[in-house]
Amino acid sequence: MTTFNATRMTLLAAFATTLVGAAAAQPVAAPPPEAVKDAVEETVEEVLVAGERAGPGLWKVRKGDNTLYLLATITPAPKKMEWRSREVESVLARAQAFVPARPEVDTDIGPIKAVQLYMQYRKLRGNAEGERLEAVLPPPLFERFERLRTKYAPRDRSMLERRPMLAVLELQSAAVERSGLTFRNDVANKVEKLARERKVGVLRAEVRVDDSRGTLAELGQIPQAAEIACMEVILGRIEADLANSRQRAEAWAVGDVGRLRSGAASQASATCLDSLRNSARMTKLLRDFETAWLGVVTRSLERNPVTLAVADIDGLLRPGGILAQLRARGYEIDEP
Repeated sequence: MTTFNATRMTLLAAFATTLVGAAAAQPVAAPPPEAVKDAVEETVEEVLVAGERAGPGLWKVRKGDNTLYLLATITPAPKKMEWRSREVESVLARAQAFVPARPEVDTDIGPIKAVQLYMQYRKLRGNAEGERLEAVLPPPLFERFERLRTKYAPRDRSMLERRPMLAVLELQSAAVERSGLTFRNDVANKVEKLARERKVGVLRAEVRVDDSRGTLAELGQIPQAAEIACMEVILGRIEADLANSRQRAEAWAVGDVGRLRSGAASQASATCLDSLRNSARMTKLLRDFETAWLGVVTRSLERNPVTLAVADIDGLLRPGGILAQLRARGYEIDEP
């Protein structure tokens, strides 16, 4: 059995994780062309948060004498911030279990199949017949993409060889990095490291994929029109919403839950989610991620006096999200 992580050689999880990131985007109306031009010509602003920050306090979920502490992380997060929370350190000193933010994707592969998957992934990154991006996008949409690429990733022309969804996600990542943010969840990684150093048991949810090649092939069959619609959504976010991302990252760093709650995504982008629903396997995989994580968390809460878990703050706060599901199961929840 090989455990997949989000790296280039573990392509199923990489592709799935990338697309999950797209699904978290909110639909944003495209600004007028003159606003896009002004946005591209302005100097890129960076997040100002630096130095040591603790982030928001912990949510406490109670069942009798047992308590589950939830640490909410945010992505993108301030790149230069040094995170430290003495509250988290205190909980880890008493905890019997720690649940990381993401499940792992497991599949049975050997070296040959791993190479086959990698080659399949490389092929699926591009458009049919090797067409470049300008050949598959409507000219106005390609012009928007190019203006933003020139601003945020002027030296990266490899995006022009990608299929629309992957091209715009690579652009989004570049824009976030240029804005002083990062998609790396360094806080979650540091907490897991602290848990292991303190000999706290790590309970990682696991999602099984029996047909990794079939799942990857299904993702490759997402209709081009659906990818283009998703691209329009994400370009809108890059054009109009980077400032909001910076503000939310800064609010998270100083623990301003009120600002985070008011700015939390009320629903995932229907446009991007619809593109994923073209793959039955991907739909099941996304559902299995949340079910597996919530199952591990609630079992630990039932069995252990103290559990610490990490979750994305939008997944925590959104309607029907983690807190709502825990309340529906009858658990008491104390807000930070």
